[in-house]
Amino acid sequence: MAKINILNAESKDYSQEAYSLLLCLGTVTQSDLNRKSLIERVPEYDVLIVRLRNYIDKEIIDQAVNLKAILTATTGLNHIDVEYANQKNVKVISLQGEYEFLKNISATSEHTIGLILSLLRNIPDASNSVKENIWDRNLFKGKEISGKVFGVLGYGRIGTKVARYAKAFGANVIVYDVKKPTCEEKDITVEATIDELIQKCDILSIHLPFNKSTANLIDKYKISKMKKTSIIINTSRGEIINEVDLIEALESSRIAGAALDVIANEHINPIKQSHPLIEYAKNHNNLIMTPHIGGATYESMHKTEVFM
Repeated sequence: MAKINILNAESKDYSQEAYSLLLCLGTVTQSDLNRKSLIERVPEYDVLIVRLRNYIDKEIIDQAVNLKAILTATTGLNHIDVEYANQKNVKVISLQGEYEFLKNISATSEHTIGLILSLLRNIPDASNSVKENIWDRNLFKGKEISGKVFGVLGYGRIGTKVARYAKAFGANVIVYDVKKPTCEEKDITVEATIDELIQKCDILSIHLPFNKSTANLIDKYKISKMKKTSIIINTSRGEIINEVDLIEALESSRIAGAALDVIANEHINPIKQSHPLIEYAKNHNNLIMTPHIGGATYESMHKTEVFM
């Protein structure tokens, strides 16, 4: 088999074991490239390995005249123009559909619980207050997961793990999935509709793929059915929530809070400082945001990079 030229365009902390495996296939260039540098260098390579930094669009694919494959250790693919890649006979290889392997990857599920605890227990503000030499527990009384109705929207790989974690905290777990799953877990209720789920839950945790049917799924109408004391957690894709409607709900106290690891169109780099959600979060403690770090643990990235 002819040796191939491989460009790992986001190689910071890349698995050494995965790198060694790639060397068996061909020549490997390890770089950390922005969009401009990627466009300049991609023409000479057969395989491109990416994470989430750059949007691999028509311009980049057209420049990649020798490209045979794009590898991304992700399940979501809205950072790649997959349709155009297919038109150009460039294969997109991802973690989509790799259910057996992904059962052992828990990073995003754990981060979901971390976001919930951070929001309910005011952890970011409490930590910042100590840094300002303020030691007053009465400023940061929080709420518990235990006893809450915990709604899991999307009962796939991640949703299943989150439901189990929530049960361990003593929550009353309810789930909804379009596939109408038969739940093998004890004490977990499968709801018939999304509306029934969101009307009942105190915590709404979203674990859906982004596609035409889920775009702006959580909008003003859906949010209006939620309890005013409820919170929304999103570690899937930002486009699933209508961000304008979410900000309005937070500003008006229509819901108690939200914690997000994703925003819409985050592949557009750099994210402008004027992004409405980021600006809102700067001055309000009912919104917590992290920069899509759900899957970004050393353990999970090592496992997925070796697998890819």
